[in-house]
Amino acid sequence: MISISEIDLPILDEPTNNLDIETVEQIVVGINDYQRAIWVISHDIDFLSQIYITQGFKLREQTLQTTTYLPSRPEQYYRELLECDQ
Repeated sequence: MISISEIDLPILDEPTNNLDIETVEQIVVGINDYQRAIWVISHDIDFLSQIYITQGFKLREQTLQTTTYLPSRPEQYYRELLECDQ
């Protein structure tokens, strides 16, 4: 649906994989300067904590749910995600 719709929504799936530190820093700046919605999928908590995230999601029981905590609070964020696996 996203690819055939009129919605302008960039989706970045693991954008920091296999990149050097300088390139990741440039991606962080680019994302933070972007003034529209963007969907970022990543396991890189350092990267996630540097970008301006306003909404987080988790997959639980085949349902996408919002997270209470964002990566800027890594301990609570990880705890919440681990609870999904139980």
